[in-house]
Amino acid sequence: MMKQKHNFVVSGIAAAALIALMGLAGCSTTAGVETTGKTSWDEQGARTLEKNVVFNSSGLKGDLQIVDLRSVQAGDLMRAQATLRSRDGDTLQFQYRFDWYDAGGLEINSGSGSWKPVLLTGRETKTVQGVAPDPRAKEFKLKIREME
Repeated sequence: MMKQKHNFVVSGIAAAALIALMGLAGCSTTAGVETTGKTSWDEQGARTLEKNVVFNSSGLKGDLQIVDLRSVQAGDLMRAQATLRSRDGDTLQFQYRFDWYDAGGLEINSGSGSWKPVLLTGRETKTVQGVAPDPRAKEFKLKIREME
């Protein structure tokens, strides 16, 4: 009886290891650049946007620059805009999408945004935009990855 229980535990560990490996394999599609915008208010009550850029891809880090990041309230929905510039003389092809979060940092409509293609010719600047799917959105992440 004890041997069967041990085999179940080993099988559970093997299943957990397989799930972990599948998770690691999924990391190959992780965004190469993540830009975060979070709404906050200053001492006078004026709305401000806290910005953060994280490069997860050394290739994109050298070739792509986040020039500007903004957000506004369009009615009751948050609208975000990012200006991107190619630092390279060659053409850059990548994909982007916006993910949206509520004031507590919880993702809204997880994974529902589709990846959109962008083509930047040498040293070109383009603006990409997104509109939150829900009025609860107070933060966003612009995710950028190399073309698949």
